[in-house]
Amino acid sequence: MTMGASAPAIVGIGTIEHGTAQIIGNVKPKQKTIYIPICACNGGLDNKFNPNARYAKPSNLHNLLTAEEYEREIRTLNDKTKKSRAKGLDHALLATAPLLVPLALWGARHRNRVERKRKLIDEGVWEFNGRMAMEGKTVQMVWNRPWSKVYGTGESYLTIEEVEESDEAVVGDNRNIAPLGSSTKFDKFD
Repeated sequence: MTMGASAPAIVGIGTIEHGTAQIIGNVKPKQKTIYIPICACNGGLDNKFNPNARYAKPSNLHNLLTAEEYEREIRTLNDKTKKSRAKGLDHALLATAPLLVPLALWGARHRNRVERKRKLIDEGVWEFNGRMAMEGKTVQMVWNRPWSKVYGTGESYLTIEEVEESDEAVVGDNRNIAPLGSSTKFDKFD
């Protein structure tokens, strides 16, 4: 290289710089999310959502809900899913597992309880989202099931997330829109 010559350009640097500027320009603010912890119940055969706000992550709830609202909503969801918990017969079948036949019966009952619990949680999430929309709050509950349907792995978890109101979603008065699947009829559609 001679004294006045510039160094050759490194191949691809311009593309990397352009791509980074594009990524940095499109960064969205971090979404506020509350992770709801699960605790064991019923002798360890079942679990439920911990209604104590201080155990939620973060415990200040990002000021999306008050501690009383959080506890009320989680207790409502726990009461709804109580129907899917193990009964005395399930405990007895599991205790007699060395006989193998009761274990097969327990497995079938367990599968049915898991399916019922999933449906009840989905219903509870839908009801929560409907209540929050009616109250005008910008939060939604999400039941995250990562790949559990496809691979049978992954731990499902429940979150309450902040949602942005888009101009398309807010059309007139949202209070006269019923959630899908509800049988509520409204007299006023003006």
